[in-house]
Amino acid sequence: MTLKEGASHEINSRWPEHRQRNVALIPNIYGSQYASNMYAGIQVVRDNYHALKAEGATEWRIDQALSDLLDSLTS
Repeated sequence: MTLKEGASHEINSRWPEHRQRNVALIPNIYGSQYASNMYAGIQVVRDNYHALKAEGATEWRIDQALSDLLDSLTS
């Protein structure tokens, strides 16, 4: 997967697009913790994307620790 496709998949597989839109419109629709975790998770994915891009990577990759962190933000 390309960097962009991989980052998009990481985000959308954990926080579906319709929920992202709902939180943007009504921030506490799923509770403040959900919104806070979603924002943090998206930022973590963005940071990983930028780090990979700075390294010159063209393929998306994520280590187990980062994946576990993202998983913890969805529960």
